[in-house]
Amino acid sequence: MSDLKSEARARTRADLAYESLYCAAIGGSVIALFFLVIDAWNGQPLFTPSLLGGVLFGGQAAETITQVRMDWVGYATMLHFLVFGAIGTAVAIVAYEVELHSRHPFTVLFAVFAAIEWIFLVGAMFLLKGVIGVLGFWHVASANLLAAAGIAAFLWANHQPEAWERFKHNPLHLQS
Repeated sequence: MSDLKSEARARTRADLAYESLYCAAIGGSVIALFFLVIDAWNGQPLFTPSLLGGVLFGGQAAETITQVRMDWVGYATMLHFLVFGAIGTAVAIVAYEVELHSRHPFTVLFAVFAAIEWIFLVGAMFLLKGVIGVLGFWHVASANLLAAAGIAAFLWANHQPEAWERFKHNPLHLQS
């Protein structure tokens, strides 16, 4: 039995809560910052949350939204926190279970992230009609990929602290 699997069995509910919180914070923050930069670059900071809020809570068509409304930004931000709280919890639980039961945890986790991306894109087509078209498919996919990479890096560092220490001391993996 590997050290990774034996360490996984020793995790407590508090560890899972910690990982859930951090996964949610990392994923949600990366996506929010990504779109804040894109929106600022396009001259309309906070346009993306306003767009989401307008479609979800204002009943507007995505193509008709051209200005930022702070009430829609607030509604979308609250929903963003709730959704990423759920995603963070799900990812932490899946990572824990994969670590316990898989011989190739990174392959399984990659498949889980790919499934989450696919579910989001398909779900967005039905729940957020026109939003991906306005934001751009590649912007959405890039934001999700960056969020997944951030979460994966956190989980990797948290589940293999000795590997993280080696990486910190020799990030290019050069022989000393």
